[in-house]
Amino acid sequence: MVAPPEPARKRIPFVLGVILLFCGFTAYAQRPLGTDVSGFQPANINWTPATNGGVRFAWSKATEGTGYVNPNFTNQILGAVAAKVYVGAYHYARPGLHPNITGASSADSEAAYFWSKAGAFIKNGGGYLMPMLDWEDIGTTGQPATAPAISNGFTTVMMSSWVNEWCTWVSNTAYASGVVVNPVVYSGTWYSVPGSTWPGLNSSVTYHPNNMSSYPATPNPQTGSPSTSPWPSWTFWQYADTNWTAGDSDVYNGDLNSLVRNFVIGGTNAPSFTVPLTNVTVVPGQDATFSFRASGLQPMSLKWLYNGALVPGATSSNYAIANCQMANAGAYTAVLSNSYASVSNTIYLTVLTNGPNAIPAPTSLADWWPADNTPVDIYGGKTATPQNGVTYTAGKEGSAFHFDGTSGYLTTGATSMAVPWTACFWVNRQNAPGTAAALSGDGNYELKLEQYNATRQVGVTIFGVNDYNFGYSVPQNAWTHLAFVASGTQMQLYANGALVGTLSTNIPLPRAYFGAGFVNSNGKIVDYMLGSVDEILLFGRALSSTEINSIYNTGSAGLVRVPQFTGTAMVSSQHYQLSFKGLTGKTLSIYRSSDLQNWTRIATGLANSSGTAQFTDGTASEPQNFYRLSQP
Repeated sequence: MVAPPEPARKRIPFVLGVILLFCGFTAYAQRPLGTDVSGFQPANINWTPATNGGVRFAWSKATEGTGYVNPNFTNQILGAVAAKVYVGAYHYARPGLHPNITGASSADSEAAYFWSKAGAFIKNGGGYLMPMLDWEDIGTTGQPATAPAISNGFTTVMMSSWVNEWCTWVSNTAYASGVVVNPVVYSGTWYSVPGSTWPGLNSSVTYHPNNMSSYPATPNPQTGSPSTSPWPSWTFWQYADTNWTAGDSDVYNGDLNSLVRNFVIGGTNAPSFTVPLTNVTVVPGQDATFSFRASGLQPMSLKWLYNGALVPGATSSNYAIANCQMANAGAYTAVLSNSYASVSNTIYLTVLTNGPNAIPAPTSLADWWPADNTPVDIYGGKTATPQNGVTYTAGKEGSAFHFDGTSGYLTTGATSMAVPWTACFWVNRQNAPGTAAALSGDGNYELKLEQYNATRQVGVTIFGVNDYNFGYSVPQNAWTHLAFVASGTQMQLYANGALVGTLSTNIPLPRAYFGAGFVNSNGKIVDYMLGSVDEILLFGRALSSTEINSIYNTGSAGLVRVPQFTGTAMVSSQHYQLSFKGLTGKTLSIYRSSDLQNWTRIATGLANSSGTAQFTDGTASEPQNFYRLSQP
């Protein structure tokens, strides 16, 4: 407790410490990635590159028509299960050979054949996906029902009835064995829309979820979407025809828990987080509580993990941590399990504090990942998701992200920022084992820590266009501050506050991936970085050289994260001026108390556009007053 100079009438003490209200950030809901494979892929697929790349589900071709079985089907299914990939069987329909709806040479014939080969993997409790019908037989030329049938006479109504009959046969047979399924229908609008070549489908098939095939030149599975007619929207999307397994690339339109609940067989009985956990941000000494609500078939078990390690004795849906310190920051995961599935919900506890000489951040801040044992974006709310070989190590300030050079990266789901922009990183480079290493990427562009072909120079890549170098290489095993500035007329690179290179090109700022890049054309993660990154700061304008130099010079003290009183002054007998600094661009609230128990908010939405501000309290009437700041 620090007091201003004592006036003649009374002494008014002030609490100059900071008390933050709980402040939650919701993690970006990543769309789970998947793949589908067939006899063109080997029996013993190496699933490790796929799971490292984010693959969580798969389908394997079981049958085609009534006479073909994928010889690799069983091993592909079992390999996926062993790799903890949710996997299902699919059938390639041949209505051109078996045009009847029921009876001989029919949808029923093909459904029965499929069941005879794949039925063992259509059951509860095994982590199996709903079966899928592959609908793209080019032997069904015809016209819609509204036009005279041509060629072999297939019509929209006939084809739609065929699809529905196959799905109904499989569903009824599964139900008779105690299993509830609704098969997925795979197609593409080139085939599913009625036209002059293919009869297409009508809305009667939309009872079944879809997997739509559509390959844009630069697909983004986290933000893109396919055409879906006759379905009003999409459930799964096959966005590319090659990936880690040499199969096709798929994505689910939801999060992993939704995928499990709706498309893993028996998933309606699986555990589900009806009110999920949310991230919590505190200052040192504050308490934190995590809580959730869930449903699912009993009995269910619950366990808590902290940074992947079991928390002994923690089995309640409410988990509390008293007197939080930096050592408590990290990932907290609730794992719910029953006989059908195991699902998890991971959130982060972030503990924020200011360095002793922290300075306010420049204006136009868009995102800030401090990397203090969590991937939380404390400014823009775009919490990242660590993938595979991402750990935390000693950073320039607190801790830092460490990328292993072979499998680790962060995903944010954030779209790229338009020019002008500035991106700042503290980096500790350790020579990536590949031919290049990316700081960030978005599928079309990359900021390169090490440019392609092992040049080790910092650069920029525009896929399909060119690789550019700034003519500067970051030294190994030492912390170096990098600032990329795109002004609209040029791009500049600053290293440790000094200008070291200029390019005449500009690109949008990629921020969907950090520590690696992504290639839209083939759906692959590339350019894994080896080394550490700390204090990722992104701004929506071109910072000046003076601003960049000030960020560099603050060093380990860093920028202001949390609000902090910096001084007090009495301007009259009942008017007290409070000076403070906080997170630039965020509003603040001020609370007053005379007993440290009952608090009254006396200011809210207080602007802090430049990082420092003042407020005059003209309503104090008690002999002593305490103040606190909060910054949502």
